[in-house]
Formats: sequence, C-alpha cells, structure tokens
Amino acid sequence: MSRVFSVIPNICEGKDEKFIALLTEKLKQVNNLILLNVSMDKTRNRTVFSFTGTKEAIFEGGVILYEEAHKHIDMRKHKGEYPRIGAVDVFPFVPLLQATIEEAIVLANEFAEKISGMFKVPVYLFGESAKFPIRHDVENIREGEYEGLAARLKDPRWKPDFGPDEFKPDFGATIIGARLPLVSFKLKLSTSDLEITRKLCRAIQHSTGGLRHVTAYSGVVHETQQTQITVSVSNYKVTPIYKVIEMTRMEAKRFGIQVVETEMIGLIPELVFLESAMYYMNISGFSYENLIEKNIQQHLNEKVYFVN
Repeated sequence: MSRVFSVIPNICEGKDEKFIALLTEKLKQVNNLILLNVSMDKTRNRTVFSFTGTKEAIFEGGVILYEEAHKHIDMRKHKGEYPRIGAVDVFPFVPLLQATIEEAIVLANEFAEKISGMFKVPVYLFGESAKFPIRHDVENIREGEYEGLAARLKDPRWKPDFGPDEFKPDFGATIIGARLPLVSFKLKLSTSDLEITRKLCRAIQHSTGGLRHVTAYSGVVHETQQTQITVSVSNYKVTPIYKVIEMTRMEAKRFGIQVVETEMIGLIPELVFLESAMYYMNISGFSYENLIEKNIQQHLNEKVYFVN
C-alpha cells in the first residue's frame, strides 16, 4: 500500500466566496491531487483546505495556494476572530496510511525551503518539525499575531527557520511543519458575553490549567451575536473530544449558560466519533472490527471484491 499524507493549509480569507471558489477550482486541476475538503469560516475570516496526492501534486497545489494568497490577501486589511501571522497562516503535513511522522518532517522541511525561496517570506517550522522546543506549539509562534510580527522579526530568538527576517506588510509570515491529525470544532454558547466565553477558554485549554493537548479561542457569531469557542485537540487519543465538551458544559453551568451546538471543522478521524458514541451510549465490549464499513474495507484490502 502506498504511503498517504495530507496537508491542511489555513488561509486568512473566509468571506470572499468567489475567490475561494476560484482557488478551489485551480487546485482541482492539479494532476494526481485529491481535494478532500474546503471549510470556509466567515467569523474567523479563514478557510481551511485539505488535500492529498503524490508528493509532486501536493507541492504543486501548495505553490498555487501561496501564489493566489499572495495576490489576493492583504494582511494589512485582515480582521478575524482567530490568531494569525500571515496570508497562508499554517501549512501542516500529516501522516496517514502507512506513513510516518518522520517522513512528514522531511516533506515539511523541503516544502518550507521551496516556499521561502520562491516567495521570499519568513517561514517558521512548527510541530514535530520544530528546531526549537518553544516553536513546537503553533500558538507560541502566533503570539503577538500579525500586528506584532515586525517587532518579533527583529528579535534574534525569533529569526525564521527559512527565508528573510524582514517584515512583509502585505503577506506577513507563514508556518509550515509536520504534526499528527488535529481535531478542530466549535462550541456555540447560549450567551453573548465574550468575557464569560474567555473564562471558559482559560478553563479548558492546557496552557491555562485545562486539558492536555487542548487550545481554545473565543469569538462571536456575527449573525446571532452569540459567542463560540473554537477548540483544537492536537492528540485526540490522549484527550478525547467528549472530555472537552463535558468539561466545557460543567464550567458553563457556573455562569448559567449552555453549549447549544457543536460544529466540526474540516475532516475528522472516524475513531473520534466512535469513542464519543461509546461514551455517551455507555457501550462496553464493542470492537472497532464490528463496524460493517471496516469489515468490508478489510476484505477489499485483501483483494476480495463483490461481483454481480
């Protein structure tokens, strides 16, 4: 079986549907590239792409994405409810079938060097690609965001891993690296009080005493003026999402509010939902192999096919 990698680039544009449609169509035209998902978010003014394919296809698609973002997005005008440092904010390489994180690191480094050379932009390596421990977590790299990037680039401790240490006002910088699959979702709340929402974020995220591998950002759904929490879980096997949801519900009760809706972002490993179903339904003794789709896929992998 071939090794499979996916990339999940995030760009700082989530309102211009015409531009996202054009970029999506250009990615679809790349030979041997499979576009898995496109998720626009107007509140965060951010779009998350997910695609896979051959190494050549992934690199070609990545270059197209940087080219179009460079032409279309002006960071001096960007506003959104999510931390960011550049037009293409983050470009993760994720190992999937038969692939290892070590192989993903090699691809991320090669791609980072290519992008820095082509577009003359500062590139920071994060995740398992990080050369310095403080750069492992993308939140540390984003500290101060785009607005603080010019000052940060003057600090020798924050010299980019690739590219110039010069501030590009229109583009900013970009973050490239390798990581395990990330689970992201939004918890919509029954309140418009942003300060309460920020307190909930501090309660659940790891950096402020909450759950391991969890980061959380507060925001407002402009259509309803209700607040929401955008959650990312970098290791769902250690911290299942049902633990995050239940902890948020528990903390919300202190303020007399509720989690009214959960919205998933991008593609999600099926095991995430299976674990949650087993928790909420109090199922015991169930084997993943008992899933009919899993059983059929196993037979297909063994070259046994159904015929008419």
